[in-house]
Amino acid sequence: MIKIILLALGLVLLVLAGKSLFSRVDTTSGAHPAPVSGPAVIDSQGNRISFDEFVDRLMAYDVVAVGELHDSEAHHLMQLRIIQAIYARDHSVGVGMEMFQRPFQDALDRHIAGNSTEDELLAQTEYQTRWGFPWPLYQPIIAYARQNHIPVAALNAPVELTRRIKQVGYEGLTQAEKDQLGPVDFHVQAHRDHWLPMLGHMHGNRTPTPEEKERSYQIMTVWDDYMAQSAANFKRERQLKRMIVLAGGGHVEGGFGIPDRAARYSGGKSVTVGIVVGGVNDQGPALPVDYLICVSPDLSQPGPCSGVSSPSGN
Repeated sequence: MIKIILLALGLVLLVLAGKSLFSRVDTTSGAHPAPVSGPAVIDSQGNRISFDEFVDRLMAYDVVAVGELHDSEAHHLMQLRIIQAIYARDHSVGVGMEMFQRPFQDALDRHIAGNSTEDELLAQTEYQTRWGFPWPLYQPIIAYARQNHIPVAALNAPVELTRRIKQVGYEGLTQAEKDQLGPVDFHVQAHRDHWLPMLGHMHGNRTPTPEEKERSYQIMTVWDDYMAQSAANFKRERQLKRMIVLAGGGHVEGGFGIPDRAARYSGGKSVTVGIVVGGVNDQGPALPVDYLICVSPDLSQPGPCSGVSSPSGN
């Protein structure tokens, strides 16, 4: 795996999951890859490859998980470029989006089918209150899917259930509420080891109680497992070859959030993709992705990458 430095931002779980920043990649490999046109893509062996080769490799996977900073226009434009490139190779693809909650799938289907306006989509999915990041960031992705009849999955858990976990904990949920969530695996040690230290900072200057910290972790895990189930179920129900999952970097990096779980539920293979825009930072813990894309803010040329490490073996 590429060793990528992640800077976790924010004081809330959504920000921790979606507004992570990649930092300086380890430069110990000493490799000096030849420049390529388009985005700079670095693979898990530390090699710089062309964007076309990168997309060709993605075709071997059932779940392609692309992390994002929720408020980065460049990230969403690159996600769109990946969708376009995969769709050009194989039309049997769906797009899963963290930004919509699963109970609103019918509204999303109506819009992709051309049977509602954007204003109706936003109202019917309660986008502004349930997600709230500026719609123009995601509009090009939805417009492309609608134009090309690419099915789009509403991945996320209803906020009513995650609020309940915050109030009473997972074990305090009724059986009916647990049934709505489906199976949740709280025993992935790498996932717990990664998130628990970060979740301790979400309560501002106050030290959270062990119960508060555990409930925060339960919410993060429910998000990951629920979205993984959403992607796998959608892929099966719509008889698709693969899903492209768009979610915050914290749900993607390391693979132990959505990607591995979605692959397990679908019986397939997952791959993780990270994006760096206009350079990298030099702080934060190291986390792996399978492919790292480095671009300039307007995507017109390769962005600077600090280098790559030897494979981590993770």
